[in-house]
This record gives sequence, C-alpha cells and structure tokens, in this order.
Amino acid sequence: MRRSLAAVGTAAVAAGMVLTATTPASATVTRFCTQAFAKAGYACFYSSDDRIEVLDNYSDGLRSVVVWYVADNGNHNKILDRGECHNAKGEGKTVTCDYDFPEGRNIYINFAVVARNGAKGADQFPTAAIVGYVSGK
Repeated sequence: MRRSLAAVGTAAVAAGMVLTATTPASATVTRFCTQAFAKAGYACFYSSDDRIEVLDNYSDGLRSVVVWYVADNGNHNKILDRGECHNAKGEGKTVTCDYDFPEGRNIYINFAVVARNGAKGADQFPTAAIVGYVSGK
C-alpha cells in the first residue's frame, strides 16, 4: 500500500512539473504584499497583470495610499515610472489600480502604504517597503 501511494505521489509530482514547465511565464501569478493589519492599510501587487490593490483597514478618517516606483535593476536601478494608488472609500473597502509596467527580468516594483488626511496630506504610519518583480519571478 505504501509503495502504491509513493508511486502515485511521484507520478503526480512529475506531471505537475511538466505542466509547470509548459505554462507560459506570463500566466504566472505572483503576489507581493505589505503587512496585513498595518495602520496605514494593506496592499498587494500582482505581477500577472500589473495591478495594485489597496485596502483601508481602519475607520480613522484617513485614506490608504500606495506609493510606488518601478525601476530597472539591470540599468543601475534607473527609475522607469512612479505613482500612487489612493483608497479614499473607507474602512474595509478595496481599490484596484491597473498599470502596464515594462516587462523584463530585471524590472522590479518598490512600494509601501501610507495613511493621509486627504490626497495631499502628510504621510502617516508608513509600512515597510516591499520589493517585487514585475515579471513574476
């Protein structure tokens, strides 16, 4: 019985490796996220379609803002683009911002979430910065 289960497990792993090897890289979904319950909010970047989702965690009257930049690690970390994704909808609400970043194995995104009182308010309660590869490494 144990040998049969081991053989089935080995066959399933081998089949999975073949499926993984034949799946195009663009279909890979890689998610990079900040701390889940941070005062500023919570955000994830999805490399499969270059989207950022930001959730406001608290009913504090502040908006959750993802501050990001995309850079080329193969070109002395040259910044290619930068921006912000704002969530002013309030506690428990999520906002999605869609982008079209340049692709390449050396292209990465650096982002963090801050809380602001209005669109131009001072940054408060910043999360740790997260680095993720745009190509889905």
